[in-house]
Amino acid sequence: MDALKTLKKIWEPVDRVVFGLVRIACVLMLGILVAVVFYIFLGRYVLHNSPVWGEPLSLFLLTWMSILGSSLVLRTDEHLKVTMFDSRMSRGQIRATNILATICIFVFAIFMLVYGRQLMTQARKNTMAGINIPYAWMYLSLPVAGVLYIFALISQWTRRISGE
Repeated sequence: MDALKTLKKIWEPVDRVVFGLVRIACVLMLGILVAVVFYIFLGRYVLHNSPVWGEPLSLFLLTWMSILGSSLVLRTDEHLKVTMFDSRMSRGQIRATNILATICIFVFAIFMLVYGRQLMTQARKNTMAGINIPYAWMYLSLPVAGVLYIFALISQWTRRISGE
């Protein structure tokens, strides 16, 4: 148990900083996304001149915000899941399904790291029309999310094991 307390003592500040920054980034991206989409709406329906950069930028922001936001809900175990069988399962069975879900999420995080990096490599020369940002920057969200998913799983399990 001392090792768990030491891990928790080391991990909590890392968790607070990393996911605090992710939360701030998501809030900023949401604010910018709302402003950009409102400007696109004004440009298209009021000014009759929609900005060329609006839709690619909103796609970029939405992609990053969604992917980063998913790591926040994974960290606190607030994501959608089927719980209708939990009342019929024993504590050991619930623990086993939690472990299986963690393994699946971990494998998915590794998948995002490996194939997100490949997508970045393939798309580094293609740029998003209107904003001239390489698609690789958008696909960077996948490996970043893979790392954040692993961090979220560590945070989730340190809380579960310590009984919080």
